[in-house]
Amino acid sequence: METITYDHSRADLFPMVILSFVLCCLSFFLLYLGMDTDFILSLIGQATNMIMIICGSMGVLFFGYSFFYVLYRFIFPKNALVINDRGIINQTNVLGSKENIPFETMKTAKLENIHGKQYIGIKLYNEEEYLDRLSVFKRILQESNQKNFGTSIISMSVPTGSEEDLHKIVELINERIEITEVRKEMNW
Repeated sequence: METITYDHSRADLFPMVILSFVLCCLSFFLLYLGMDTDFILSLIGQATNMIMIICGSMGVLFFGYSFFYVLYRFIFPKNALVINDRGIINQTNVLGSKENIPFETMKTAKLENIHGKQYIGIKLYNEEEYLDRLSVFKRILQESNQKNFGTSIISMSVPTGSEEDLHKIVELINERIEITEVRKEMNW
């Protein structure tokens, strides 16, 4: 079986690069205001400087990281989704990982509609085992997505040109899951 790869869409990433840069700059400005100027509020007093410093620092850390992460994806858009003969490597969103997800662990793939956008969802036989391999941050985000949006344990936002491409990807994944199940039954 051949390896199929899908890359990130630069058109989708460009607005995120600009927005994360602007928000990082605003966080730096907020940090500067907190360190350089005196704000006195009748209820809080001088504590406003400390609040601005804390908020500015957190904003710089978060939006600075997101800027460089999205910029890296913008410059090197390769391998958002890799489908090989052993499984899937999903780096389509922040919940993905560089780890191969074997077809043996997958039940089925299907299209999911979340707020008008199509995602590919994959159900697993042992979801807890998959969640245990994720970092704490990714696990919390994934459980939140499942609870709030009813998504599958693996939800991929694959950049494609049309909905037919998404159907082809789902068919390909399901086909490879079936082939793996047949091989397993035949002890091959």
